[in-house]
Amino acid sequence: MKRVVLAVLIAFVLMTVPLVTISSAATYTVQPGDTLYLIGKKFNINYTEIQKANNLQSSYLYPGQVLTIPTSSGQNSGYFNYTVQRGDTLFLIGKKFGVNYRDIMSFNGISNPTIYPGQVLKIPTARTTVGSGIVGSRGSFSWRDIELMARVVSGEARGEPFVGQVAVASVILNRLKNPLFPNTIAGVIYQPWAFTAVYDGQINVPPVKSAYEAVAAAIRGWDPTGGALYYWNPARATSPWVWTRKIITAIGNHIFAI
Repeated sequence: MKRVVLAVLIAFVLMTVPLVTISSAATYTVQPGDTLYLIGKKFNINYTEIQKANNLQSSYLYPGQVLTIPTSSGQNSGYFNYTVQRGDTLFLIGKKFGVNYRDIMSFNGISNPTIYPGQVLKIPTARTTVGSGIVGSRGSFSWRDIELMARVVSGEARGEPFVGQVAVASVILNRLKNPLFPNTIAGVIYQPWAFTAVYDGQINVPPVKSAYEAVAAAIRGWDPTGGALYYWNPARATSPWVWTRKIITAIGNHIFAI
């Protein structure tokens, strides 16, 4: 009898425990005329969730501002929904989210690139499109390269906003193309004293999911640093040499320079 009662209690608990949904996030670049309410409507979420995810104290937005858009993917892990707006094209939507437009077409099972306002598209997150590698406007990279970059991004910038993580990935890619640095991803990353994450061991820690997405966005052409080769946290930097570099911009807790 006790076993029967126990079984009933366990079943009751399992029935009353809410299902956990896996949260993911996308980024969105604010366009002229956008408001938090309208952006929330595009992504089918309450605008207050966007405000909370970005620690916004007011509803003021400006064109070019990059927002983190929280999305609840539940069983549909690996993508988020986007409602097509007037003037959108698959290419422009892909550019907004750092995803190749062909990946969007493939993910939605469509062969005709024509889309219409109000159409709901599934936008794959970078983690679901990298496969064995990524081909982007900044070159072709193997999964090993992507994993290595993601580990550096995670170790150096996991507490930064998404745009700050993309910025760190961009510095790696910018160095790759610069004759002053090694010409392989591994060479750039393991260059002596180049990245804190290497010599403090954080590169050995599995990356956070957003690090993969940041690497993919950078490979596909997004460089929020404007071509930076160096970055540092002014609260932690001890070398006076970094301050001799030409500063381009500041993103999150990092300064970016050439």
